[in-house]
Amino acid sequence: MSRYSLRAVGAALVVVLCAGCGGNEKPHGEAALKSACEGVFDDGLINEARKSDDFNDLHVASGTRSHAAAVKTMLDEDHAAYACILDDKDSSDSDAGALSIKFTPGMRTLFPEDQNRSYGAYKAYKLGNGMQATIEAGGADVYFECESKDRMRPLTVTGTFHNDFDLSSEARFRPLFRSSLKVAKLLKCENNIKFPDPATMKYLPLQKD
Repeated sequence: MSRYSLRAVGAALVVVLCAGCGGNEKPHGEAALKSACEGVFDDGLINEARKSDDFNDLHVASGTRSHAAAVKTMLDEDHAAYACILDDKDSSDSDAGALSIKFTPGMRTLFPEDQNRSYGAYKAYKLGNGMQATIEAGGADVYFECESKDRMRPLTVTGTFHNDFDLSSEARFRPLFRSSLKVAKLLKCENNIKFPDPATMKYLPLQKD
């Protein structure tokens, strides 16, 4: 066989072996955020996250996750479950990834009902109707109760937003609240669960030194 023929056969093999090579590659950066977690991440969060050097490494973590799967786990197994996890190059060994939203059933309130102060980087919010929210470095939490005729007593739900980026409190609460509303709908909550616009939220006054 001539050299030309060998080169032609080799090229053909490369084409065959590489068919679809790029087709299975996971979206990264902005595309990953827009496709993750059933659309809860908005342009405001994406623009803030874009400032990080690790932004373009973000991708949806391996495994199948969804709000429906998280609710099923909470109800059937009575433990926490992630609605979504995104990894970057440094977070593959972390359960929470670089950015994630998790829900935990049966937890107590985030802080005592008679608490009236925030402390340093820890900001506490009373949202009305027994709902609470907190902000700390790298994360945000929300607490609400779900009433349903299918349950003897309300199910308490705590949603947790974790991130390794320098996101504002509003950028953390917006997707967490959207995600929580999806969970509340799947849980068939009959009580009125409505979250405020994060831009209007006021945390409890800071404790004075």
